[in-house]
Amino acid sequence: MSLLRIDGSFGEGGGQILRTSLTLSALTGTPFEIYNIRAKRKNPGLRPQHLQAVKALAKICQAETLGAEVGSSTLTFWPGKIQPGDYHFDIGTAGSVSLVLQTLFLPLAHAPEPSRVEITGGTHVPWSPCFHYLKLQWQEYLRLIGVEVGLGMPRAGFYPRGGGALTALIKPFREIKPLILEQRGELVRVKGISAVANLPINIAERQKAQAEKRLAQSLAHYISNVESAERVGATRRIAPYEIELLEMPAVGKGTMLLLLGEFENSRCCYYGLGEIGKRAEKVADEACDAFFEFLKTDGVFDEHLADQIVLPLSLAKGNSRFVTPKITMHLQTNLEVIKKFLPVKVEIKDLGGRGGVITLKGHA
Repeated sequence: MSLLRIDGSFGEGGGQILRTSLTLSALTGTPFEIYNIRAKRKNPGLRPQHLQAVKALAKICQAETLGAEVGSSTLTFWPGKIQPGDYHFDIGTAGSVSLVLQTLFLPLAHAPEPSRVEITGGTHVPWSPCFHYLKLQWQEYLRLIGVEVGLGMPRAGFYPRGGGALTALIKPFREIKPLILEQRGELVRVKGISAVANLPINIAERQKAQAEKRLAQSLAHYISNVESAERVGATRRIAPYEIELLEMPAVGKGTMLLLLGEFENSRCCYYGLGEIGKRAEKVADEACDAFFEFLKTDGVFDEHLADQIVLPLSLAKGNSRFVTPKITMHLQTNLEVIKKFLPVKVEIKDLGGRGGVITLKGHA
């Protein structure tokens, strides 16, 4: 089979181009060469978490590689046969365990037997989905389309210490179902988690208090705007909200405030992470701001899930269609990478400030 060449600098030019290429290479048996890896990033080339994704998938599918080292701007990957098993991978830094898992799960789900994976590194770090997002949002939508991934977190890992651990039990799928989701319906409830690791619980309490204050104010305003726009006669009930306090075992220190909005037909998830010098109220505000921006759109789930769900949906039999709150460059780039490996058809309808409709004809 001829070598597929991919420019790692096109589109948003980040690590997702590499990760999607690795996944689809293993699934399709297509060898590829990627150059200009992460060329648009501050530290271009392979970083430890990207290298671990390469090495991990190479082990799983008995691949041969060239250029698999930190800092490399070019990588060649020749995949072999996917092998289920019990795997452990250590990133060695606070690099994202979530992004490594998202590279591996589809090939392992395509294997004939279940697999167990443990990955150590960062579970709650910037620019990647945190563990609780995977557990509450990503895992649920995978189950909806027919992919079973059971997740656990023995301990959390924050930047810069890392040291967290994520476990995943990945079952073989029979087929991936297409997803049709165009209306989210009314907001039913908001659930939240205010968490700390190796820090006083009053920090989590401050995060919770700020989020509850924002929710009380903004949900009433949101309901008022919906009523005005739709000119309904009856007054809508403001959705209840509940935020759980959580102390997480971890090597280092960290905080998180997560909000999960549950609608009649779908759900969205946003969160903020603490860092040195960031007030607890600011952590809560980041999650609240993102959630309230979502409510202004027609999106059925958050833009992060939109980017993550298109890869498994590209393997579904039939058409998928959903509304994203934002047509991000990340999403568009991911779709273009998928089209390089699979003969899928994609349509994007821009709804302006209300989001966009993504139609994807899968290749089962």
